[in-house]
Amino acid sequence: MSFVPPIDPWALGASLYTPATRSDLAELGNGKYPGLGSLIYCTEDAVREEDLPRALENLRGLAPQLELRRPGSPLRFIRPRSPEVLSALLEMNLSGITGFVLPKIHDGNLSSYMAVLDRAVQVNPEAPTTVLATLETREALSEHRMSLLRDLIFQEGWQERIGGLRIGGNDLMHALGLRRTPGQILYDGPLERVISMLLGVFKPYGFTLSSPVYEVFSDPETLRRELTRDLAYGLCGKTIIHPTQLPVVLESYQVDRAELDEAQAILDPTAPAVFQMNGRMCEPATHSRWANDIISRARWYGLRPHFP
Repeated sequence: MSFVPPIDPWALGASLYTPATRSDLAELGNGKYPGLGSLIYCTEDAVREEDLPRALENLRGLAPQLELRRPGSPLRFIRPRSPEVLSALLEMNLSGITGFVLPKIHDGNLSSYMAVLDRAVQVNPEAPTTVLATLETREALSEHRMSLLRDLIFQEGWQERIGGLRIGGNDLMHALGLRRTPGQILYDGPLERVISMLLGVFKPYGFTLSSPVYEVFSDPETLRRELTRDLAYGLCGKTIIHPTQLPVVLESYQVDRAELDEAQAILDPTAPAVFQMNGRMCEPATHSRWANDIISRARWYGLRPHFP
């Protein structure tokens, strides 16, 4: 089982969450921060219950202010608080919105969100249906429950609407009664096991997973170390909560010239079955997925500067 996702996962890049109660939603969506890959207007944890009507009113007036998708503007998503809020959102003009980030998803609640989307498409075939499902509840700590979620997605034929899976680090730490330690990357704590498990459950089947936020935005060096490990684990996309984190993500996603040369050589139709390059073995049969990933990253983020 595999599929082609509805968007290039590397296009998501750095994903900035912003409460939908803010007054500058259009400015953010129209490219206030150059290089920002995706923007998520949140009506869930970032908004207090009593402020939800104001958030929805902001979003109702947003579409006419959003410029059509163009180079320099991020992909725009809305994070609904619940299936009921998603239903209310789908009654609005959502031109300029790429899709939805579904919160706290597991095999027991995804159907409720997808049913709302199915009904909306019957009324308006142009309604956005691309979703990013966030894995952030205690169910995401269970390999069994995550396998059930994966199988449900394929059983219902939803896979081509899933633009990616987001790992919600803060919520998972909350489920464990913990909080990230400043200066410590997430792979040095209990989430390392969870990330490895989620990769094994989902990535071989064509899903991509993004990395949680590092909430200490005044510490770029730890963020840089964490991004290096993200890439080593095959995570694609990084949640950020502050614009100062953006350049660190963009720099980390750049590709070394040697890696790009190897990727291109591996994907060359005339490449031998096994060859050596830059002192290591290259085998198209086993390295082609990696090579495609490197080429996609280079297309979006360019090459890492070389200093002689």
